[in-house]
Amino acid sequence: MEIYNDIKEKTEDIFDDLTNHLEARWNLGVLNAAEKTAGAISSVTSIIIMGVIALFVLFFLSLGAAWLIGQSLNNFAFGLFIVAGFYMIVGLIVYSKREILIKIPVINAFIQRFYYED
Repeated sequence: MEIYNDIKEKTEDIFDDLTNHLEARWNLGVLNAAEKTAGAISSVTSIIIMGVIALFVLFFLSLGAAWLIGQSLNNFAFGLFIVAGFYMIVGLIVYSKREILIKIPVINAFIQRFYYED
């Protein structure tokens, strides 16, 4: 009868150890996921902030360029149209190459962030 109690105790010990191990692995997985998610969110936030700043800079540079072009042509509206046409051409080029210029680099950045350790 003592052998059965010994086997029962060892089985309970093994089960407790296994339960503790699985719980620790689960907690480690949750912490890793939280760390990677926080890193991705902070990256996206900083990209958005820098993008807004860059848009303001680009806006005022564009207005300045349109002003200069408009003064040289003696018509401010022509300067605005020329700058707008330039942005339209750039936009069409970026749109036609969006797979190479935007989609693939963004996907690669997220894969790098989530699947590879620093």
